Amino acid sequence: MTEVREDERFCVGQKAVILKGKDILLLRDPLPPPGAIDLPGGKIQVGERDFAKALQREVYEESRLTIKVGSPFFVSYWEFPNQSVHRNRGKKIFLVFYACRYQAGTVKISDEHDWFGWVDKNSFRTKFPRQTNICQAIESYFGQGLDRKQL
Repeated sequence: MTEVREDERFCVGQKAVILKGKDILLLRDPLPPPGAIDLPGGKIQVGERDFAKALQREVYEESRLTIKVGSPFFVSYWEFPNQSVHRNRGKKIFLVFYACRYQAGTVKISDEHDWFGWVDKNSFRTKFPRQTNICQAIESYFGQGLDRKQL
């Protein structure tokens, strides 16, 4: 007889790899782990059922950019330790990464981040060699040639 286990509970988060020309937008989260690169996006809020609009809302809140949301291309999982000082401490997050295109706006980051930059494939690999789930998603994005495809 198979043991019946309780279902795991996750938050669902979405991240946008936003292409503008040949560059993608990176953010930096000042909270531990220090200097961790991030992408615009966040968790789906109560009552949101249109996931593309939820991602557009999060991107606008964090960067003041408007985007076109394309297809999901990568999934990942991240767990914030209970003892963390991060705003998401104790949360388990199932992440879905989307290929997106810049539409309009000038970047103005929210207080959730302390830096932003537009980087191309080569400068990303040179400047951000750390292996996090964000880095793996960006490598997958470039590896699939999504920076060269139309949405």
